[in-house]
Amino acid sequence: MSMNTLPATPPDDQDLIVIDTARNGLASVPGWRARGGRTTLIVLAVLLVAELIARVLAGGLPNPDWNFAQTDRKVEEMQAMAAAGETADVVLIGNSSVNAAFVSEDLERLTGLDNFYNAGLDGSAIRQTEDWALNVVVPLTRPEVVVIGLTSRDLNDASSANAEVFDNYLTSRGRARFMGEETSGQRVQRTLSGVSALVQVSPFIRDPAALVTQYSPGNPDSGEFVLPGEVYNLRPLDVARTRERALNDYTLGGIELESFGRLVDGLQAAGIEVVLVEMPFVAEDYLAMHPNGAADYDAYRATVESFASGRNLAYLDLTDYPWTTDEFYDFLHVNSTGIAIVNQALADGLLAAGA
Repeated sequence: MSMNTLPATPPDDQDLIVIDTARNGLASVPGWRARGGRTTLIVLAVLLVAELIARVLAGGLPNPDWNFAQTDRKVEEMQAMAAAGETADVVLIGNSSVNAAFVSEDLERLTGLDNFYNAGLDGSAIRQTEDWALNVVVPLTRPEVVVIGLTSRDLNDASSANAEVFDNYLTSRGRARFMGEETSGQRVQRTLSGVSALVQVSPFIRDPAALVTQYSPGNPDSGEFVLPGEVYNLRPLDVARTRERALNDYTLGGIELESFGRLVDGLQAAGIEVVLVEMPFVAEDYLAMHPNGAADYDAYRATVESFASGRNLAYLDLTDYPWTTDEFYDFLHVNSTGIAIVNQALADGLLAAGA
């Protein structure tokens, strides 16, 4: 009869329980500890590589407090105005179709009014425009007139892009600090972004399209989504983002329209005159991006016209002009020829309205 003997060492896939007298008899598991150490090293190596890649990217990206360098720039401009005791006769708000179209110096020359300020933000829908205008723009610029430029994407309650851009704005450390609501976590993030490139570029990693459009090694502080151009160019990325994320599941009459009402009511309660402007577009391309085509846009127009008449607002329709692709560089943004047309039309409209 033979006796079985234990192997001198355990197999590779078996952990040996060892009583560690230095730890008062507590059991230790060398295999577990080794695997944990390897995992930690792998994680650290991945983070190191990610940090190195982020440092390369950070050289061509802005580091915005408001999660969008354009917003940071405009806040700084308006704060400088306020510090100098300057106010605005007319402020323009809306999305990139407003930001790219109206030139303050041209409007001042055409109207004879002293101070225009274009506070349009790329990607902004009405919910963001409401908060931006009432909490930031109006307190800093003290305007007499606010012009709200509108597109159909602004009132789409189902828009995933609208929700994402608004969330990025609303949760930014810049807004929190401006409103006196900065959390300890946001303060830590602000500190870490000055040390870690990975933290700095994290807002762009969450939105790869923003990373592509804002990456500019030659001028990282630009941070603009919209790149000016002259020749009409229907870029596939812009078409896909608009159809799938801005105009998706087109729905009216909910949160965006409610924000629209609060925005106008808040402006009027502050004694500010409100002018609505329907922004132009390339009809044959833009209308087709709506799920139900022109029917969605017609429903939107009916909603805006009812809103304007119900509040007795001046409503300037810039779509009346016989637009062609010669005046646009994409389906929603005018080129220099279109800029001259819309600025003249707005100036004429403001003068006619007695602004």
